[in-house]
Amino acid sequence: MIYILIAYFAIILTIGFWTKSKKNTKDFVYAGRKLTAIPLAFTLITTWYGAISSVGQEISYNGISTWLYFGLTYYIAAFIYSEFISSKIIDKNISSISDAILKHMGKKAALISIPVVLLYISPAPYLIMLGNIINTTMFKSTNFTISVLIGVIISTLYCFKGGFKAIINTDRYQFYFMFSGFFLMVLYIVLNYDYGFVKLKEIYNTDPDLFAIPGNQGWGYIIAWGFLAILTFVDPNFHQRTFSSKNKAEIKNAIRISIFCWFIFDIITLFCGLYTIGLASHTPYISLALDVFKNYPLLYGIFIISILSIVMSTIDSFTFVSAITIGKDIKKILNKDFTQKDINWGILFTITLSLIIIQFFDNSRIIQIWFTFGSYMVSGLLVPFMCILFNIKIRCPIILILLPLILTLVWDIMQISWIISMYPGLFLSILLGLLLKIRN
Repeated sequence: MIYILIAYFAIILTIGFWTKSKKNTKDFVYAGRKLTAIPLAFTLITTWYGAISSVGQEISYNGISTWLYFGLTYYIAAFIYSEFISSKIIDKNISSISDAILKHMGKKAALISIPVVLLYISPAPYLIMLGNIINTTMFKSTNFTISVLIGVIISTLYCFKGGFKAIINTDRYQFYFMFSGFFLMVLYIVLNYDYGFVKLKEIYNTDPDLFAIPGNQGWGYIIAWGFLAILTFVDPNFHQRTFSSKNKAEIKNAIRISIFCWFIFDIITLFCGLYTIGLASHTPYISLALDVFKNYPLLYGIFIISILSIVMSTIDSFTFVSAITIGKDIKKILNKDFTQKDINWGILFTITLSLIIIQFFDNSRIIQIWFTFGSYMVSGLLVPFMCILFNIKIRCPIILILLPLILTLVWDIMQISWIISMYPGLFLSILLGLLLKIRN
């Protein structure tokens, strides 16, 4: 098993380092802004699907309803982004949300946006996932810290040399790996492990609510999580891919292809996830694979590569986009030019910050990290960014960004549980947007 993982790590590092070093910063950060639909689709599909362990956990808690808030709502949000937002980002030459705020709302507002963006796109939750996976498969759950360090090194090392193009190249192969492993598991379950679906029927008889909508958690839970899909509109990875595209048509086609592939993969992972119910594991799909492929170590190894590909392809993208925020956006706010060296320092800073963040969160249900930081992104930056895209001028934009963030923070500190902190923050942001709008 360990030899299979070492071989996989070697393949990814070789592909990443094989990418030619880019001396031009635009090439290094945005692949020369020449990406067409297929490579864009590869990187969007793999980057947006990093939360594989949490998907398995959610299915075990909420059954088929998980697809509604981890699938359907995101397809809708991605489609809206493709058809109505991506073109505006290209027309307005927006490379990032902080860059847009700088151009249209000033330096102070842009500086306030930086920590919000950095916390949201931190690869910390994915590092926890990767650490759990490596720790389970290589160290028999005895060395989580070393597992995280191994994971972050292998996932980001090639970014220092090849930049975004290296990520594009590795994502292409990780796309093949992620689908092949799960296709293999589905085939083996259907044809061998649970021929006739006897085990699936037993799971249904034990807890039929998991096979019904809204499931065990109820509509409130589904709506709360589903609402976070609007983060797609302000997602820095989407913005960076959009800015890197050759033209409007390429990014639109890429997102349409991605939605189709996400749907296929969601159906596969949902089917497999139903068999993880009752496993009570931090890595449910791996626990399932141990049972399904217990007599076939090679098949088990291929499936582990699939899981690793999903998570690692997200870590490198989140780390790199975070590094752009640090190395490019901050320097631009300070009226300074940026270089490839600045981006590389940003990668190091991002890794360090992420290692600090994971100390404050339990690694059993790490989706809490997204929920927490995503709430601030929605309440603080969604409305300002929409105002920029649709040419709505705002008086005192600092107030529009800062007050909703403060309200969300106070809500969290006071631990008011009857309504999620994101909602009052977003409501205040919408209200301020209406009040501060400059009338023509």
